[in-house]
Amino acid sequence: MIKTYLSQIKAIILIIAVISLTGCAKEMAVKPENLDEQLSASAKLLSSNLLASADNSGLAVGINGHPFGDPAYLAVPAAKQVDILNSMGMKWYRINVLTRTDGTISSQSPNLFDQLQNAAERGNIGILPILYLRTLDFSDTEAEAYKKGRELGGNFAAKYGRFFTYYDLGNDLELKLLLPNQTGRSQFHYDRDKFNVTAAYLKGMDEGIKANDADAKTIIDAGWLHYGFLRMCDWYGVKFDVVGYHWYSDMEGPAANSTNNIPDITQKLSQLFPDKPIWFTEFNYRYKAGKGTNEEDQNTFVTNFLAKCRNNPQVKVAIIYQLFDEPYKGYQESNYGILKWGNGSGDNNGEDYNPDYKSWKKKSLANSLSR
Repeated sequence: MIKTYLSQIKAIILIIAVISLTGCAKEMAVKPENLDEQLSASAKLLSSNLLASADNSGLAVGINGHPFGDPAYLAVPAAKQVDILNSMGMKWYRINVLTRTDGTISSQSPNLFDQLQNAAERGNIGILPILYLRTLDFSDTEAEAYKKGRELGGNFAAKYGRFFTYYDLGNDLELKLLLPNQTGRSQFHYDRDKFNVTAAYLKGMDEGIKANDADAKTIIDAGWLHYGFLRMCDWYGVKFDVVGYHWYSDMEGPAANSTNNIPDITQKLSQLFPDKPIWFTEFNYRYKAGKGTNEEDQNTFVTNFLAKCRNNPQVKVAIIYQLFDEPYKGYQESNYGILKWGNGSGDNNGEDYNPDYKSWKKKSLANSLSR
């Protein structure tokens, strides 16, 4: 993330040292002993500025994307994707990454990460990697799961820690642990054996990352009313730093009804996790088939939800899901984009829609964000 500025900061510090020490170079012709501390402090300051710079409320807005493997993203150069984010005042780009055993990011192009990271650095965009639990196996013991998690997280941070401060550990992990017909609010709503293995793996990931990146902050997320999973991770001893959450339009009404009585999920999370910052790492409107006002309804839901986030100072980041429509996927997944492709009309339902992946148009939401 912000650590990509370190090389520039280091160069500036060294230039200043050379200029100021022309008359006593013999005594100080080595790197000052506290240079690394200066660089670390500068990185933390830049990171804080990024989080607070999006709007007057301190909320930083971002968006999800799949730049390493999906046709809709591979068709658009990384620098252009960053330009689009900048045009809407966004500060974060949450991306999914798959890693090899040694921690190396796997993508269809060996240079794609470098291209994206360089563009993000120039554009002052933070990249939030979703680090998948690729080697998680529910048949493992907790000790084996911990070791695998520590290896994966540690290897990734050893290779890429200079680029990132925040790491998103997995995605929708609680869904495979939830018992049938349960809301996820209570610890008793989850398969305890599977949870223990998952939590041990996450504990290993967190510790492996922080062993190789001293400034690292980790995020674990859940969605709907599955906050019980996050509380269990806390109780297990996973030292994650940020509560991540997923929230979609069809959750608003059921959450606020008389049974659940949660009219504002941001406030509920603040009550449950008063000492952790909250990031909504996914949120958006779910399209309804055959409805002619989907784009307008998407705009209304997202802008209203952003207002809720801005009214809660504990919510630091809100990341929309996602940048581009993906017409080759199922109905819901195909329509989450805030940008739609040319050579098509109406909703992208995967039937009569044949995009060229060369031209795109802003939906109503993208126009609102660009103002």
